[in-house]
Amino acid sequence: MHGLLAIESSQRSISVAIRCRDGAIKERSPVGDPRQSDLLLPAIVALCDDAKISSAELCAVAVSTGPGGFTGLRVGIATAKGICEALSIPAIDVPSASVAAMGQRSQWWPRAQKVIVTLSAKGEECWMTTVEAGMDGVLSVREQEWYRWSEHDAFDPGSALVLVADDHLPPELKKRAIDAGMSIVTPVFAAKDCLVIAESMFMRGEVTDSVGLRVRYPREPEAITLWRARYPDGFTPKKPS
Repeated sequence: MHGLLAIESSQRSISVAIRCRDGAIKERSPVGDPRQSDLLLPAIVALCDDAKISSAELCAVAVSTGPGGFTGLRVGIATAKGICEALSIPAIDVPSASVAAMGQRSQWWPRAQKVIVTLSAKGEECWMTTVEAGMDGVLSVREQEWYRWSEHDAFDPGSALVLVADDHLPPELKKRAIDAGMSIVTPVFAAKDCLVIAESMFMRGEVTDSVGLRVRYPREPEAITLWRARYPDGFTPKKPS
């Protein structure tokens, strides 16, 4: 199924991928900080040129929707919305936890049918997602919830053998995962993995109008928290003198 474009911008590095006519996946990962310059749109244009896919051939745009970085997610979703609206094509809302699970799938599947992914961790809090794989390896999100951990909380990984987590994993959760015999692996976020997940979703009819795309923020983004602290009474632009 050629012409499906995938965007992964939930982290500070970004990537885009597309399925070519011959079945191959092409991917580009521009170098630089997407918060400082426009890297995404030029990468998409270059990717489509490289794959010899015209805009008229795009059938849908998949985007990793978080949790993740405030700026990267907003840029990725805004770009996906713009393309979908301009071409009148659907969007595919891909949870970033699924992308992370796919990126490390070789570490847990087929030995286990599910994996636990933690994202957006801060202090003793994190967004925890259980991702399952079918017999064909197709991933789906089963449970997701915002957790605050303490030494009194129970942790039952069930049949999960692997915890996908970055360096911000809550210490108490890390200890409990290790005590449960789980391996802890670093998440990998790549547009090619977002693309593979999105293709399965597309075939199942799991598409959406791009207007409905929303960022998954388990808590208020820090940028907004800082803004509220700086302007507790609201922001009033200064009138020119």
